[in-house]
Amino acid sequence: MRSNGSLRGSHFVLLAGVFALLVQLPIGVWITLSVIAGIVGVIALSIRAVEHRRTMSAAEVEQLFIGRAAEAAAAEERARTAWKQRTETLGVGNAALIDSALSALEQLSASEAARTGWLGDVDLAPDIRGIIDNFEKAHALRKVADTLSALDKPSDDDRRIVAEAKNAIANLERTASERVESIVKCAKEVHLIDKTLSDKRKEAKTAEQRAELHAKLSGMLYAIEPAPNTTAADSAIDAVMMRANAFREIMRSN
Repeated sequence: MRSNGSLRGSHFVLLAGVFALLVQLPIGVWITLSVIAGIVGVIALSIRAVEHRRTMSAAEVEQLFIGRAAEAAAAEERARTAWKQRTETLGVGNAALIDSALSALEQLSASEAARTGWLGDVDLAPDIRGIIDNFEKAHALRKVADTLSALDKPSDDDRRIVAEAKNAIANLERTASERVESIVKCAKEVHLIDKTLSDKRKEAKTAEQRAELHAKLSGMLYAIEPAPNTTAADSAIDAVMMRANAFREIMRSN
């Protein structure tokens, strides 16, 4: 207990001494200390604000990535749903052909030839609708015909109408497939047009660069003065060689 009392007493004495020292400080020192304390406080608040902004930025970035991942997942789910619907109404093979036609149509619509008016005002939507309609009819006919063919003891009428259905299916799918091939071919032709336009731009840029370099090089050559036509009589090289030979002759004679 005596030890604790002594410790508290020493602390009191120390604080009293510090207080007495501070009281004796001039007013200018007090002002300086106040300014320093204010600056330290402002710096501390600024550091806390920056750390808070960094924390918020990290949270915002995380939310951005989460949002994009959710959008990608939703788009993938929509694509799976659309594919499932197409396979149910068109059949797997016909659905794949529709995907080819839609992909070609997307490439065609995004082409430079389409954007700059080289293709005119074209609308392939009716062709796509016609293709889908043919495939839907063919798939529906095939389902019914397959069900009828699976019945026991098929009659002559069964065979006849199934044959007619198969013939109709073949015609519908052939017409639709030919349209798909035509759309894919159109996309390839438009790709060639885009390549030609790109090549023409590169050629024009190269020609312009070539003309600029020719003009620059001609100016540089014109600015260069012709080198003097030195002869053996006034050539400094020959003079040095003559003096060197003369020096050797003198040294030999000595």
